[in-house]
Amino acid sequence: MAKCSIYRIDPPSLVAALTDEDVLARYQANISDEIPSLADRPLIAHLKRMSTSASRAQADGFDRFAEADPAAADSLLSDLFAVATYHRWPLPAQYLGEEEMPVDGIPRGLLGADTAPEGARLWQIDDETIALARSREAADSADMSGHAKAEGDEGADCGPGCGQH
Repeated sequence: MAKCSIYRIDPPSLVAALTDEDVLARYQANISDEIPSLADRPLIAHLKRMSTSASRAQADGFDRFAEADPAAADSLLSDLFAVATYHRWPLPAQYLGEEEMPVDGIPRGLLGADTAPEGARLWQIDDETIALARSREAADSADMSGHAKAEGDEGADCGPGCGQH
């Protein structure tokens, strides 16, 4: 079971909206803005993979990208949907509420090919319904090397797990 946001959709319309050039560019700008504030290495790596996938979708066209790498394309769609709904970007999707969903055994993603270990999880429940679980698990340690210490803390120890030990 997973706590999910439930949406009514038309899959072809949603995929077309998510892979629109403007949406992909907005998504990449969002990633560029977010990465500098993060200390979680696996999350940073995931976002960089998503940005690369978005670039491939823009350069090759989404259909060709999905043909060449269905898992990466589907992971991109899942993350695009999670980011777009979080920021309330206009999409052809109707929010139906939150619900605990029995998702075990259901293939992930709009294409049924998402295998990404990080990021949002998306399942197509039926022809018109998807379930989105937003879960970002933090790593066991953070990389604080790119973050300035607070004034007066120049010589202070940052604590266990901060990446400076």
